[in-house]
Amino acid sequence: MASSKKLISREEWEKRLNNVKIRKEDMNKLVMNFLVTEGNVEAAKKFRMESGTHPDIDLATITDRMAVKKAAQCGNVKDAIEKINDLNPEILDTNPQLFFQLQQQRLIELIRNGKVEAALEFAQEELAPRAEENPKLSAAKLFRRVGEDHFTRGI
Repeated sequence: MASSKKLISREEWEKRLNNVKIRKEDMNKLVMNFLVTEGNVEAAKKFRMESGTHPDIDLATITDRMAVKKAAQCGNVKDAIEKINDLNPEILDTNPQLFFQLQQQRLIELIRNGKVEAALEFAQEELAPRAEENPKLSAAKLFRRVGEDHFTRGI
């Protein structure tokens, strides 16, 4: 299949880039979003004071959000789910795709830890029924994630 993308030279790219005007407000929002996403509470507070840019979320919740993120990244999905429910019990109820992804990660952690029988039981009892209820939660996505983890993290 032929690509419809037009190739441009480096000089043309730099010329176009130099002609782009980015509003200071937009740049400040981008910086604030980065600080919040990365969990830099103090830097976000100082940036808010200096720039007058307000974050989209309450800065007091960042520490809790980072605890959820860390638990999930460390493979402690149960803890992450508990922390999410402590923050707002409705989050996982109103976002079934997020809950399914966390459950997928829980399955991956069971496999990674060599608990194959427990993983199969978990997949049959927890994941399969949810995937049947919601076509967006496909098994193909799960197997793709398991495969990616296998090759990138060595499960």
